[in-house]
Amino acid sequence: MAPPQALHVRADTDELVRVRRRVGRWAQGAGLSEAAARRLVLAVDETVANAIEHSLEPGARIVIGAEARPGRLTVAVRYRGPRFDPTTAPTPTRADTLRQRAAGGYGLHLIRSLADAAAYRWDGGTNEVRLTVEG
Repeated sequence: MAPPQALHVRADTDELVRVRRRVGRWAQGAGLSEAAARRLVLAVDETVANAIEHSLEPGARIVIGAEARPGRLTVAVRYRGPRFDPTTAPTPTRADTLRQRAAGGYGLHLIRSLADAAAYRWDGGTNEVRLTVEG
């Protein structure tokens, strides 16, 4: 098992490029297949983007950590903000998402379907979303 790694970013969509690159490197280092790495990068990107858009003030901090095992990578996204569990929040219906197509609405579905496992923890004002992909 590789030692934990971390990336600290501002709550700014300009940081998503750094997030995608770093998670991609972590996935490569963990030996994930290209397809599994793409799934994880997209799931983490969507998790961070949702935190920035819905939970955080500009300039707030997000900590993204990774724990790798051969063929498996878990990425944790941690940020202080209102409590929100994307693993249990209701997914919009198809009719709802069609009505709000311009506003999005697919993020929770993406996160849940791309990760092999998703877990949430609330710890005294800090949200932690853990996404695991194998392969």
